[in-house]
Amino acid sequence: MEDPILFWNEVALEANRLDHTGAMEAEHQRGPTRSSRALAIVHLAMHDAFFGVAGVASIPGPGPSPKNLYLLSPPSWSGGDSPVKRSAAVSGAAATALCTLYSGMRTRIEEKLAEICGKNGTDDKAFSFGRRVAFSLLDSRKNDEKVAPKDEDYVSSPGHLRHRVDPCNTTQGYLGVGYGSTPSLAVTTWQPLDPPPQESSAKYKDDFKEVYKLGGAPELNNTARTPEQTAIGHYWAYDGANKIGTPPRLYNQIVREVAKTKGNTTEQNARLFALINCAMGDAGIHAWHWKYCLDLWRPVIGIREDDPSTGPAATADKKITSPCDPFWKPLGAPRSNELKASFTPPFPAYPSGHATFGAATFEMVRLFYGHTDQKTEDNIGFTLVSDELNGSTTDGDGSVRTRHLRKYDSMAEAMYDNSVSRIYLGVHWRFDGTSGESVAKMLKATDKVGGVPLGRSIAKNILDSGMRQQVSPPAPPTNSCI
Repeated sequence: MEDPILFWNEVALEANRLDHTGAMEAEHQRGPTRSSRALAIVHLAMHDAFFGVAGVASIPGPGPSPKNLYLLSPPSWSGGDSPVKRSAAVSGAAATALCTLYSGMRTRIEEKLAEICGKNGTDDKAFSFGRRVAFSLLDSRKNDEKVAPKDEDYVSSPGHLRHRVDPCNTTQGYLGVGYGSTPSLAVTTWQPLDPPPQESSAKYKDDFKEVYKLGGAPELNNTARTPEQTAIGHYWAYDGANKIGTPPRLYNQIVREVAKTKGNTTEQNARLFALINCAMGDAGIHAWHWKYCLDLWRPVIGIREDDPSTGPAATADKKITSPCDPFWKPLGAPRSNELKASFTPPFPAYPSGHATFGAATFEMVRLFYGHTDQKTEDNIGFTLVSDELNGSTTDGDGSVRTRHLRKYDSMAEAMYDNSVSRIYLGVHWRFDGTSGESVAKMLKATDKVGGVPLGRSIAKNILDSGMRQQVSPPAPPTNSCI
């Protein structure tokens, strides 16, 4: 019998990819925030459908005891247990959630439903139960889209240090302006984040010099990025790329490889993939709250407008003082498989969404497999060809990128590279992800600077509290924004 969790996880990841391929319909789940929410809903529905049939006593892994379903008031099940019933319930939940979230892909999803039912058999009662679970979960999130303000209504600040539209892509607009007010999925307390370093601090100045040197466009004389660093930047990109999708898709691809290497049971996969996607769902909400709360400029603005005489809020001077460079350009997030220029993402820098999503995922994997010492490196490795470097994906000039089979020895290594990859593209400051300058320093850092500690704390909170729906989701602290 085929593992129904891995089967439907693959279908969900393909929906993410196709959603970022060519034209899309308004109800679909484009972008890092909406796609993380969609994956969380699908996997939480599968989790509750599977363990609703199998019984909560079969929920594996660490966490509080006794374990429970995610939903506080789930649909009831009294039809007995069998592998066929479990698979049918999962299929009912997954297909229903996916058809709702990706309505334009209904035909393809129904074809995949027929495929898994042909392999695993089906049970009408269990399938209907899975559908009820999905509808309950979707109903619990029905107000998520009512957040404000809307992206199109956002007006950026002309002030120094503030985020504005990428000057190399002046029509891009903004993304996720109100998303941070979405009710969280499972965290029991709002997770803290330290403010970014002050512009006058040594840390800010060091990170400024680093991205100026390592993140610049290749044609700039002062760019000193190595081929290895360029490869890392591209490997982890997934910036809503055509035929590729968003970062949550990449992190799921990685966890699939870990699950296969570990020889996971279906029970373990049902729990693990719900945990990582729930953590990413809350990571997106937290990160986007803090992004627009703190409203920090990206390197392309920060480097060009470092001098007081530059930018919308300029004061007159006779010269431009180094290290300001009004003509600096980043390598940029790649527009893979399109003949278009690279770009800086359309939302503020701090904290890094990549770093937050990735840390939430990789820390959850570490915890799930029993690595509880947060200050030491694990040995949970993987090998994966990123879709950005698969031998067929093309650059903005139409050239095909070389295939690269990359190996990581630990989740901690992946967490670090995922974070610093954004420096090499020139779209983030180091502190957007972590204050640490190595894997060891990242793990041992005691501050809450950047997306890495934010994502790690989200993962730990969700696991420690049992991944439960919250009656009153926690709100961010008041008076914490600029």
